[in-house]
Amino acid sequence: RPPAPRRQRATARPVFDFFQKAGDDFSKFVEERARQDALKLAKFTEGLEKSRAAFLSDLGGIFDGGAAKSLDETLDALEDALLAADIGAATTDAVLGDVRAAAEASGECGEADVTAALRGRMAAALEKGGNAALAKAETGPTVILVLGANGMGKTTTIGKLARRLKEEAGQRVLVAACDTFRAAAVDQLAEWAKRAAVDVVVPDEGVASPSAAAYKAADVAMGRKAVEEPYAFGGGGLEPYDVLVVDTSGRLVNDAKLTAELAKIRRTLEKQIPGAPHDSLLVVDAAVGRNAVDQARGWQKDVGVTGLAVTKLDGTALPSGVYSVALTCERDEQSL
Repeated sequence: RPPAPRRQRATARPVFDFFQKAGDDFSKFVEERARQDALKLAKFTEGLEKSRAAFLSDLGGIFDGGAAKSLDETLDALEDALLAADIGAATTDAVLGDVRAAAEASGECGEADVTAALRGRMAAALEKGGNAALAKAETGPTVILVLGANGMGKTTTIGKLARRLKEEAGQRVLVAACDTFRAAAVDQLAEWAKRAAVDVVVPDEGVASPSAAAYKAADVAMGRKAVEEPYAFGGGGLEPYDVLVVDTSGRLVNDAKLTAELAKIRRTLEKQIPGAPHDSLLVVDAAVGRNAVDQARGWQKDVGVTGLAVTKLDGTALPSGVYSVALTCERDEQSL
């Protein structure tokens, strides 16, 4: 006997309600994510506002007063503004050359012309810096080596990066505590791993070698051994990981001993995981300005640097660091 039509409608209705509710929940999720992203962007923009306003004020001051200025007078004032922003002599010369060429070609050198030439030069250098996306290994775990001087924010950056890789990219993430020099460095990284809900590998008791800690981390990342239970904040287990993020001790670029140790960590990772490290991120404080060039150039030579992670983007940030590094790499025919 066929079912009554009324019973058919009663059965179909809950199924329809289920899909409608699922659709509503997804819409709410998308709206909430968009709201959070907008808040983050607003906070980021606000943090840079003081630096932006100061730099633009210096540029605008070149054309204040209404009196017409010659090209040489304008370039002299622009040179002062760029040097005050810690752009550096070589970079300033390159920008001034572009502005002079554009002005002589068009016969004008107003504020709009200078700003357009400056933006064009900066954008071109940044675009030649290479792909901004993190690298991804073709097979096996992707290894990200994080380096930088003391106090730049490496450990905090690793914690935030691990959280985003897990929550936004759905990656199984492992972090490695290879800073065996600084007191409490392992505990600090473990706390960040706990907040991000990812596993962390710590050096064996009595082991002070950073490369030995990296060797152990590579074994865990490949699924050859499991992370210790107290540090299995992401669930642990013997399954291979998608991403391994390696913390290193803070060092100055001219510290030969620690730089040699960093190179040894790199060699250890290369032997354990094909193609590792796939990214080497140099963490720099936005307030260091052109000093980032010296750091990038030094570690590019000895270890290899593939990208910059810029921290502390607030009112103290100097607008010169990233651009100067990109322009230096362009002149040296390197990609960063």
